[in-house]
Amino acid sequence: MKVFIKVLIALTLVVSILMPFQTTSFAASITSATVNTKALNVREKPTTHSKIKAVLKKGTKVTVYSKTKSGWSQIKYKSKKAYVSTKYLKFISKKVSFLLNTTKVYTYKGKDGMYQLIPTGKKDDFSWDIWYSSSPSGKQKFIVGEDSKGLYTGYIDSEYYIDIKYPAKVGQRWDIGYEGEGQAWITSLKKTVKTPAGTFKNCIEVKEDSGYITYYAKNIGEVKTVQNGKTVTELISLKKK
Repeated sequence: MKVFIKVLIALTLVVSILMPFQTTSFAASITSATVNTKALNVREKPTTHSKIKAVLKKGTKVTVYSKTKSGWSQIKYKSKKAYVSTKYLKFISKKVSFLLNTTKVYTYKGKDGMYQLIPTGKKDDFSWDIWYSSSPSGKQKFIVGEDSKGLYTGYIDSEYYIDIKYPAKVGQRWDIGYEGEGQAWITSLKKTVKTPAGTFKNCIEVKEDSGYITYYAKNIGEVKTVQNGKTVTELISLKKK
């Protein structure tokens, strides 16, 4: 995963002198829903025995960050994590995302060998997904986020890197790096990319002036990076966590 490696190297070298982490909150893999019952209890924990924090009226719009197998949806209520019963929500639409899928373990092959990206199942600031990379050289935590303005990779309490600037459209440009080292831009929204992990259609193609070209698949994230026609990294396996 070329972008992650770039972030890892840059931040390892300069983390002690970077400015404080920006406090922008990013919605990771969110969906919107409305309350579909006369009154819906908002609870501190995903159980009917948990304390009720508030009661939402029918028609109230909520942002849902995740859903549990036991029938609860995690929402953000007054800047804190809270839960409501999923069966009393009517989901409006599912957001098209290029964020890493937190239910999967990613295995990539790069120039320096194999490495994995593994979700922790935890969030930072209630919205960033916390992951860690695992390679023969060790493990490193990192975070990813997404909002209406873009897709991001970074570190807890540090800076972040723009992977894709939204709205995604051909010709969209943005600065990359931490001091404007270069630019990246979208060159296609409909690329078909084949890797050992599968064939991914309608990928976003992002080109950097350094010559790197990276491909992002919907609901998967980065699947391949090339430079001068040669593969730099590619997704070779995508398995359920």
